[in-house]
Amino acid sequence: MCGIAGVLGYESALLDGMLARLRHRGPDHSSRTSIAGTSWSIGHTRLSIIDLDPRSHQPFVSPCGRYGIVFNGEIYNFRELRLSLEDRGESFRTTSDTEVLLYWLINHGTAGLKQLDGMYAFGFFDMKTRMLLLARDPIGEKPLYYTGSLVDGVRRFAFASEIKALLTLPDINRSLNDGAVLDFLRFLYTAPPNTFYQGIQELAPGHMLQVDLDNGDAESPRAFYSLEKSIEYDETGTPEQAEKKFRELFEQSVERRLISDVDIGLFLSAGIDSNAILAAAQDSSRLSALHTYTLEYTKESDESHIARQIASAHGLSHTTIPFHELDFHDSIQRVVDLFDQPFGNSTALVSDLIAGEASKSCKVCLVGDGGDELAIGYPRYKAIHLHQQLKQLPSAVAGLGRLCVNWLPEHGGLATSIRRVKLFLNTLGHPLAESVLDWATYMNTPTLAWATGRKECRTPFYNDLLDTFTRQSNDPVRAATIVDMKSFVPFNLMQSADRTSMAHSLELRSPFLSPLLVHDILGLPSRIKMGNGTKPLITGALATKMPASVLTQPKRPFNPPIRNLLRANLEHLCDYLLCPSACLGTVLDQDFLQHEVAAFSAGRRDNSTLLWGLGTLENWLQRGIR
Repeated sequence: MCGIAGVLGYESALLDGMLARLRHRGPDHSSRTSIAGTSWSIGHTRLSIIDLDPRSHQPFVSPCGRYGIVFNGEIYNFRELRLSLEDRGESFRTTSDTEVLLYWLINHGTAGLKQLDGMYAFGFFDMKTRMLLLARDPIGEKPLYYTGSLVDGVRRFAFASEIKALLTLPDINRSLNDGAVLDFLRFLYTAPPNTFYQGIQELAPGHMLQVDLDNGDAESPRAFYSLEKSIEYDETGTPEQAEKKFRELFEQSVERRLISDVDIGLFLSAGIDSNAILAAAQDSSRLSALHTYTLEYTKESDESHIARQIASAHGLSHTTIPFHELDFHDSIQRVVDLFDQPFGNSTALVSDLIAGEASKSCKVCLVGDGGDELAIGYPRYKAIHLHQQLKQLPSAVAGLGRLCVNWLPEHGGLATSIRRVKLFLNTLGHPLAESVLDWATYMNTPTLAWATGRKECRTPFYNDLLDTFTRQSNDPVRAATIVDMKSFVPFNLMQSADRTSMAHSLELRSPFLSPLLVHDILGLPSRIKMGNGTKPLITGALATKMPASVLTQPKRPFNPPIRNLLRANLEHLCDYLLCPSACLGTVLDQDFLQHEVAAFSAGRRDNSTLLWGLGTLENWLQRGIR
């Protein structure tokens, strides 16, 4: 895991400043080089994971000098790819996956990207074709940002692993990107190609971008991967066959993600996903060397004692990390520092805390991200069938139900449940695609129109998700999981995983997101994955290797107590979002802001997640980053 950067049309010395901003991603080594015969300079900061020898430092250039690469990520099937390349006559001077990736691209070009099992973002150049290829992995585990401009007749182009590196360059258009604002207000994250900066774009997952080495002309990004076209749909299988398929593919995924030349850890909870990883690793020679890390959390959701018992039963080294009280202002600022723009998932604060502790003894940790999407773990998935049944009710009956529930205050231990029931009932009678998206977002279209004063609030990203659901509507629960795999997973979960871990020079690996596993398991009909209990596909496949206590555990939230934090800081919250000097009033309708804050203050609505996201937006605006 590393940081990559490159510039054309800028003074090459500016690359040093970019690499300094990326040093946390790769503190073990940093270097840059100029691409001969061009005005390009590319650089790399290395976190050494595979082949720790300096011979694997980057930028990595072929002996002939024609090809070179800067690469951030891991290619988990690099050993198999290497054998294939050796059969073609290639020889290697390292044992790294970087060299394998370089020669794989030399031999197979962009067509070879589909054979990669890994997380990656890279810049690959070919001196003969005079092209630089930028590419990002299909799931979106690793980030890649770029900027291009024409200044005084000079074409400029730059790319980097994080926005903060690009912000060191002069003449970046930092004006506010309206499309990013609309997506953020709805989802509390942004989606490619938009960032909050008008002049900085994010390369989408499964996309590549070719740039001319000589003049910096860039083609429009092109997809080399489509999730929907890659899914292996299977409508006829049995639960037993599905469990067997899952077990085989998941164990292979875990085995590959245990390959490392440094110590490996596991973020362990009492839940199913992380224990499934532990179960799948039981036959691995690396199991006994795993370090496990668990957060000792708030009373209502603490499971650290169970995780400690599980680690002890396996004879594993275990660390329990105490959760500390959050500071309102420091926490908001920390989020913006991590993401370089507003980000609304407060779970990033928890991940940041665990990663900071884990990095003291490990360079790599496995996590259970993606398990809920593959195995139908979210309650809203199971609400889809009920929604379809209840929409047949007369509108008067549905309206009465809404009246009976909407007056209930959203506070105390039942706040989340009451909020979900209200949201569910308020979408009865709406198109199913819009309803399912509304359940996972923080402003619906009418609210977004009020908040922004815009008549048209549906962005291309939102419309694409609606279209995706519609195309998959023969199985609406599966449709919802596919939508999440195209949105929530890459732009929320993976953004958080990358920034919070790499801030501490820690690499996170997600076995549930192996492309082979994703393609096969997403293709299963939802009826096979929705039996009794929580995530029966996973528990059925690995039950004999998992503790009985895990199989009966309820699903617990991983979110920090943001509602309690905001309620304890109501005065600060009101002042922060509503005072005359607040910047939010330049972006959002003041009446809307006052309405949202008043509803939370009075306990009528638990809109704490939205208010938290607005807090990060206010912080970003206040600090003049744009």
